[in-house]
Parts: sequence; C-alpha cells; structure tokens
Amino acid sequence: MADQTFTLEYFLSQPGFREWVLEKDPRATEHWEDWARRHPEHAATIQAAEDWLLTTAAQQAAPPAQLQEATWERIVASIDEAPRRRTIMRWMPWAAAAVVIGILAMVLLPEKESEAFNTVSTAFGEVKTISLPDGSEIRLNVNSTVKYAVSWDGDSAREVWLGGEAFFEVKHESGNRKFIVHTNDVDIQVVGTAFNVNTRRVQTQVVLQNGKVNLKLNWKDTSLIAMRPGDMVTWSAERKELSNNRVDPGHYAAWQQQRLIFQDATLADVLLALEENTGIKVQLEDSAMLKETFTGTIPTDHIDVFFKTLSRSFDITITENGKNRYVIRKGGQ
Repeated sequence: MADQTFTLEYFLSQPGFREWVLEKDPRATEHWEDWARRHPEHAATIQAAEDWLLTTAAQQAAPPAQLQEATWERIVASIDEAPRRRTIMRWMPWAAAAVVIGILAMVLLPEKESEAFNTVSTAFGEVKTISLPDGSEIRLNVNSTVKYAVSWDGDSAREVWLGGEAFFEVKHESGNRKFIVHTNDVDIQVVGTAFNVNTRRVQTQVVLQNGKVNLKLNWKDTSLIAMRPGDMVTWSAERKELSNNRVDPGHYAAWQQQRLIFQDATLADVLLALEENTGIKVQLEDSAMLKETFTGTIPTDHIDVFFKTLSRSFDITITENGKNRYVIRKGGQ
C-alpha cells in the first residue's frame, strides 16, 4: 500500500522543512537530516520535495528540464517505434501541458489538503494530546506525526494516519462505527479501546491495553489478526517479519509518564529507544557491549540518572562528546 502519511504534499506543508531546504536554518537542518537518516524509505519523496521547493524558489516559469524529459520519455515509450516520428510533433504540446498541469496540482494540493485535514507533529522533548472530532484522544510521542480529517460527519470510518508513536483512547460510538489507524505496515481496525502504536524501525508495533482490535497487514490478501489485551503484534512489510507476544502493556505506554521501561533488553535496543525518544546519541567504543542486557527504567527527563545506573551496572565511563552526544568506554577511566 502506498504511504498515506509522508507524501510529497506532507513534506511541502511542514514549515521546518522549508526552512531546512531554502534557508539552511541550523535547527531545522539538524532535525530533518536526522529524520531523513532514520527514515531512508522516504528518501525519494524527500528529494522530490526538495527539488520542488528549490525550483519554485528560483521562480522558474517552466518545469525542470529533467522532469519534462522524464515525462516525455514515458509517453514516447507507449508509442510503437514505427509511427513514432510523425506522432511526436502532434503530441508534444499536449505532453508539455500535462507536465505544467501536474506541477500546478502539486502546488495547490497542500493548500487543499490543509483545508480538509489536520496534521500534527512533535519535535524531540515535545508530547501532545490531540482531541479528535469524535471525542477520542491521541497522546502523540516525540518526533511523530498524525493526520486526520477535520470533520468526521456521516457514517464513514474514522481514519487516522500515523508516523512515529502514539497512544490511542478510542471512543465507542453507537452503531460500532469503525476507527482505523493507518501505518506503512498495517491498518488497525478499532471499535472502542486503548492501545499503543509504534511505527519506528521500519515496522509497526501494536500493543493492546484493553478492548479489541483487528489488524490487517499491508501484504497481499491476509486475513485479519484479532488482538486481545496484553498482545503485542509487530509486522514489517519491508522485511516480511511478523511476531506476536504477550507483554505488560504498561511498559510500552510508559513514555507518557516520561519513562522507558526495559526487561532483559539488549543495550543496542535500549540506546536506540533512547535516541528515538530524546534525540540523544550514544557511541559504544566496544561494539560487543551491544549484546549486553539491561533491566530497568530510563527517566527521559533525567538522563543523568540513567547514565549513573548504567555506569554502576556495567563498570563503564560515559563522557559527553558534543550536544546530545555521548561516548561509552569500558572501565572506570
């Protein structure tokens, strides 16, 4: 299924994205370069959005030459070789017009979409509570984005598109009107329930706290997966990997209280979760330590407490190496 959240129109509608491409703002550059590095699956869309911003900023009346050429090649490829020459001259004005119309549509779509949809994003250190048109609530974790229609009138399903991590508390409606959360990997079909969704690491992880949800994997014609409270289902459409485990749902929603809880997690997973939730990057001089396991809690608002605990547990030294960057060395020195 095509990505329904991080489209070309989405990137063009983000103020920080424009500041990164056009103004080289340091803060925006740090945020978007880091985001792009962690989401390589969106590289082509990001590049297209960059090209479009740079083109319009230069006030070029005509579409980029490479875009004209690529579009024309697709048209010519569908024409038989024999009549190609006499056909080219007849179709060229229409092909050029089609390119111009397509470019204008890309400019106008963000404005039209912003009138029909709300898009809410968070930065590192920022968590938002969003009230949806039906009274349901989303608790949006750091460095995440949701999109939903401004109005949910009528009998159609209530739909939300998520990138990142969020906790949902869905209001039950008479008639059991569906509530659907779309990610790159799954469609989460809900009636009324509470659950956590994490779309990071090129996969979608759903942890059900209470109620009932059905998952439809974005992979061929798969049947629905019915989840019970305490189920954690993880699916990666890119890697074709599926897992289903029983967990404590509270551990996976603890980020709402500025905590990350781990039970026999590898240090690699711990440090990756730390980066995803705080932006802090930690380098291990001894890569063998990545396989070490950690059980405990990280208070995301007091990282120094976590580092002290880690130092005592593994006999290591942690030193700062720039803004939000640390190095871990073995031993007390």
